Amino acid sequence: MKWLQIGKDATRNVARNKLRTVLTMLGLVIGISSVIVLVGMSDGSNRQVAEQMKALGGDIISAYLFEGSLGYDDMDDVRALPGVADAVPSKHLNASVSAGTEKSNRAAVEASDEHYLDVRNLKLAAGRNLSSVDRESKSKVCVIGGAVARDLFGTTDALGRTIKLAGDEFTVVGVLEEKGESMGLNTEGLVLVPHQSAGTLGSDGKIETLYVRAAGDDAVQLAKGSVSDYLENEKGISPAMFSVNTQDELLGAGGTVNETMTLLLAGIASISLLVAGIGVMNVMLVSVAERVREIGIKKALGARRGDILIQFLVEALVLSLLGGALGILLGMALCAAAEYAGIPCVVSPTVVCVAAGASMVIGLVFGIFPAHRASQLHPVVALRQE
Repeated sequence: MKWLQIGKDATRNVARNKLRTVLTMLGLVIGISSVIVLVGMSDGSNRQVAEQMKALGGDIISAYLFEGSLGYDDMDDVRALPGVADAVPSKHLNASVSAGTEKSNRAAVEASDEHYLDVRNLKLAAGRNLSSVDRESKSKVCVIGGAVARDLFGTTDALGRTIKLAGDEFTVVGVLEEKGESMGLNTEGLVLVPHQSAGTLGSDGKIETLYVRAAGDDAVQLAKGSVSDYLENEKGISPAMFSVNTQDELLGAGGTVNETMTLLLAGIASISLLVAGIGVMNVMLVSVAERVREIGIKKALGARRGDILIQFLVEALVLSLLGGALGILLGMALCAAAEYAGIPCVVSPTVVCVAAGASMVIGLVFGIFPAHRASQLHPVVALRQE
């Protein structure tokens, strides 16, 4: 019964000055909702990347050469390595992409071969893939992403049309199915040309990037080791001069960066919680100063120091928990709005629990000093206070 009465008194006292209560809780609401939204957006980004990586295939291995290079003739040797099902070269070209007066600033020109779409788990929305005939005859044909087609022609219906790469004309023979962008693969902005045709665009034909598809999920590590051994022992490239990574390793590296950013953003948002806590303490100190005579009367009627301490501490808790609850609701609403707008945002139950705990801790930590100060007032001095 005593605790019920304390709770009623605390709620009544908090509601006594509504404007002051709302302004005090505002800092808590902003802080709590900021933490939920920022962490939610980071978790949502991680989820999106993981889904895109899965869509690209978990059996894909990427090899990057920082020194040295391969020739196209080496691709047959790579495809014959243990654990390797297929492999493709990749050569990024610095070439402008245009059609008439229109240009595509988001286009990325890449030279490869007819195996590229299979290895990178891409599909055509229309047209055909590059062929071995295109490669061997150095045909000036290309497969483009949907975004490039829209930039240049205003539609994805681009088959048979001509585009200019660094001023040289190439015919569109295929349009890719849209898949978005993930871990360096910009499907919508991709312009794929035959590897041997890249010489007309100023390419030297050297291969510094390989994409390898393992023979199965259980052969990924075998394929990775085979590619590494080939580059080191057969091609004489120092292990320090190349990097061979699986999709899981790339995802793990990206996840580590995202976790660091999440902690950083959460830390920045938590500063507002500290400010809000100081606001709670300030309001409670003002409340103590305004109710000195009330405290004196209660002590004169038999209230103990512990009773006064608990009363003011519960008031601080009510104030912070109300702000925390509103902050959680606002954060969840903002995350839902972000998802609706196409921005990935995931509300984690763990973060919600941490936010609720944080609001409780703020009430206890920043309410203890005003509550202790109130409990230490001498009843005679308090009753003399006007």
